Amino acid sequence: MLLTPTISRTPETDPALDQKQLYALGLDHVRRLSRRLWTDHNIHDPGITTLELLCYALTDLAYRSRFPVEDLLAAAEKNAENMAAQFFTPRQILPNRALTERDYRKLLIDLPDVKNAWIYPVAPVLFADTLHGELLHEDPHTPGVREVRIAGQYGVRIEYMDSVNTLVEKSAVRSAAESLLQANRNLCEDFVAYNEVESQPYALCAEIELTPDADQVEIAAQIRFQVERYLAPPVRCYNLSQMLARTHPDGSPYSVAEIFEGPALQCGFIADAELDQASLREEIRLSDIISIIMDIPGVRAVRDIVVNELSWNAPGNTWDSVEAMDKWRIAVPTGMQPTLSDVVGRLVFYKRNVPVPADPAKVATRIGELDQAEQLSLETFNAEDLPIPLGRSRDTGSYHSFQHHFPELYGISSVGLSTSADAKRRAQAFQLKGYLLFFDQVMANYFAQLTNLRALFRRNFAEDYALDPAAARTVFAQRVESFPDFEKIYGEGIDAKALAGLLEDDAGALERRNVILDHLLARFAEQFHHYVDIIRSAFGASSATAALTKSRFLMDYPAIGAERSLAWNKSLKTTDALWNSLNISGLERRIARLLGISDFSRRNLGTVSYDTYAELDTTPDDEFRFRVKHPVSGKILLSSSTHYVTPEATKLVMEQAIVRAQLVEGYERKLTVDGKHYFNIVDAEGEVIARRIEYFATPELMEGAIDALLSHFREYYSGEGLYLIENLLLLPGESNPPYFEPFMPICIDPNCTDCADDDPYSYRIHVVLPAYAGRFQHAAFRRFVEETIRHETPAHILPKVCWVNESDMAELEQAYRDWIPVCAGVTSTNRVKKMQKLIGILFRIKSVYPKRLLYDCSSDESKPPFIVGRTALGSED
Repeated sequence: MLLTPTISRTPETDPALDQKQLYALGLDHVRRLSRRLWTDHNIHDPGITTLELLCYALTDLAYRSRFPVEDLLAAAEKNAENMAAQFFTPRQILPNRALTERDYRKLLIDLPDVKNAWIYPVAPVLFADTLHGELLHEDPHTPGVREVRIAGQYGVRIEYMDSVNTLVEKSAVRSAAESLLQANRNLCEDFVAYNEVESQPYALCAEIELTPDADQVEIAAQIRFQVERYLAPPVRCYNLSQMLARTHPDGSPYSVAEIFEGPALQCGFIADAELDQASLREEIRLSDIISIIMDIPGVRAVRDIVVNELSWNAPGNTWDSVEAMDKWRIAVPTGMQPTLSDVVGRLVFYKRNVPVPADPAKVATRIGELDQAEQLSLETFNAEDLPIPLGRSRDTGSYHSFQHHFPELYGISSVGLSTSADAKRRAQAFQLKGYLLFFDQVMANYFAQLTNLRALFRRNFAEDYALDPAAARTVFAQRVESFPDFEKIYGEGIDAKALAGLLEDDAGALERRNVILDHLLARFAEQFHHYVDIIRSAFGASSATAALTKSRFLMDYPAIGAERSLAWNKSLKTTDALWNSLNISGLERRIARLLGISDFSRRNLGTVSYDTYAELDTTPDDEFRFRVKHPVSGKILLSSSTHYVTPEATKLVMEQAIVRAQLVEGYERKLTVDGKHYFNIVDAEGEVIARRIEYFATPELMEGAIDALLSHFREYYSGEGLYLIENLLLLPGESNPPYFEPFMPICIDPNCTDCADDDPYSYRIHVVLPAYAGRFQHAAFRRFVEETIRHETPAHILPKVCWVNESDMAELEQAYRDWIPVCAGVTSTNRVKKMQKLIGILFRIKSVYPKRLLYDCSSDESKPPFIVGRTALGSED
């Protein structure tokens, strides 16, 4: 039934929507402020008239601010496109990559032609010789040898759909399963075995009484079909509406977050409870089968029934029935799937004690139809999502001056003054308009803020800011142009941008933008205040740098949030998936974003290319100079401070200048005689080695340019990055014991607390970083990096963090780059040699620290201290 819109007789309880309540509150405020000076509060008083009209105008603001949020955020054009760029859908943000056994089973069942799948641990057994400090494949049965079970490896048992019968078909499904699992592999875990689940056949024999009108063919087919589903329950996929209609055992509905929990599937959604029930059965209960048969329409009674395990008699080429010790609870061998035999077994039907036959051919045809219908329902692709609510665009920014509501005798409305008004009266009207404009402007700015609400919550701030620095604005304004002669009141040059500039400067806008981004991050339980504190204190980074880092993190959050436990995909074998590749672990990607590292690809960290956007020019005097340009705008960022005789000398100084430009202490601030600001790049001795040919009117503008230059060089030339190496992937394969693949060394010293124990493979990673690159040279930032790595690494994984020098990094980089194709299965050439080299370097490299001297107690306190575990003891030589 359609309801007719009506105006409620009940007074509005919210004062913001009730002009009378607002007026009463305002009048009470006036009485408290001016009770000795202003006592005439009657309606004829101009002040009271102004108060009444302002309260009326305020109700309009309150009314608009209570529009639905989707309406306030709606755009007048391309609303769906704008909302998609603004917000994430549930399918984008709520699912995560596979993490638990349930998740992996769901992924496999989601594959075509896979009915069910199970994950089981594979724990290779090694032996640690604690006397000689080495791992062994076999137990030598000597003193000091301990058994070591390696954790993190798993096998997969796959149950194919009934339509998959040939080896070729099964091989294709297995290949798809292997690729899928490798693409979703957890950090420090691996899938090493793929098998078809072994079936254990059982014979079902029963005598069943039917009703006179029963169809024995249909009942025979239903018995076999449903008992098969009891023995091997299929996993059903639901669509979104079905999942929203489901309830918990206590009757509460499933929330959207619960429905989208786990990996995003193509088939729809799988209920966890049903998935758990579809585990490999450990026993068959005869009472359950009787209950299933009795629930089939047309069955009156089960006269007799027996279920027996079948054993293959190879000499006789027959199946032999094995009578169970307890016919009511028949055990199923561990890891095997019980099935009904098509060959052995018998169903006898009676109607009024008269046997009735069921045509085997017709029964088989009907079972095939039931199987086909089930497979179609199980493999219907249905990747649903909840749409972002699209509101109706409202004109929340338009403002009509409340001056129009004043009585005509005031002479300020659209009617204006009479033609007989003298100059004094007209001047008084203008004065009143100017006075009332203060209230008008406040109201209009509120409406402008309301209509720009969408701009406040944009997550793609980094992209917008690159195009227009005004994107940082958080306070909005507009001119009131709806009363006569507004141009004369405002004056020249006062537009919306100028008004907003009066309310908020650039520095304040960026600070508030950071607060808004912090709010958006908090909605994902993320925070950046530690990072912002360290880059500001250590490097003098601006609010813009902090805001850009937060925005990039938010824009990449679906991957950062869902893939934090993901390992790199070693099933990809193309060149671009091995090196100079984004095929890295989710932990590497997340750490890079948290540390503001723009390039987190797997690439060379031992050497930095300085020729990408840098040029060497020949001068008219046959000398050389260098210039470094911006990759997008082409603007010259740095230039030589002098000319050089050879290209080699020019390039050497250019590289030194780029390195110094990444350090706060590399900048020399200067002031011209006419009061303009500029800066140079200086070496460690304070000598100018490069300059920026640009002058700035204020120190703030110069500091902003310095901060932008610092960020640019750290992004393109710093070499900041990391290698995350999983120890488990260096474990010798089970088929390799005579191949002499090396083991990792073990720690046998009971007093050793900073290295692995006798199991160096289970849930261990190496994180290697260049100690010489960009911000990594700063001791405080290095400590922050280590804390971030240890905080973000899953609790069950032990990271070994190592800061290496250039020579060690170059050696490790080459060994790691050689090993990656071997690990991915692209090549097996020199496998043992490459593995041995990488293991040797990993356990040989040590962290490097800045050198410090020891001083006596009377030494100057300003000298850098020697801190154990943070510095290396140096020499005065």
